[in-house]
Amino acid sequence: MDIQRAPVVIGGRSMPYAKGTKVVGNSGLVWLSGSIGVDVNTGAVPKEPAVQAKLSMENIKSRLEEYGSSLKNIMHMWLYQKGLFPNGMAADPSHDEIRDAIEDFWRENCPEFLRGNNPPSSTALGVTSLAREEYLLEILVVAAIE
Repeated sequence: MDIQRAPVVIGGRSMPYAKGTKVVGNSGLVWLSGSIGVDVNTGAVPKEPAVQAKLSMENIKSRLEEYGSSLKNIMHMWLYQKGLFPNGMAADPSHDEIRDAIEDFWRENCPEFLRGNNPPSSTALGVTSLAREEYLLEILVVAAIE
């Protein structure tokens, strides 16, 4: 299987996502339901956006492995972040916390996805609500199966 990604550079700055992803020779795809920042063992939902982001990514990692895939095979990610963003989601401090937590997760678990390397394509969306009030984000992924 060959996964090809093309980086995005805007104003000389590498973005933490690819323009797109092309997969050749894979055995199938995994479409995961949205992953929220909940501790699956206790059901606890932390109040901090960064902690929810880390838990969500850990849950994604486990689900991908359960389906015979892995983090390195992620083709696209969708981040839904709850809030009101009159100046845009990227201007909100909680978005910085979430982005940094995901970057830390990549550093520990999939360094090839660090900014400037070869991250998957992604979409970030601001939403006014999620399934439960305490959920601050939800992350969906599609990954290839080798």
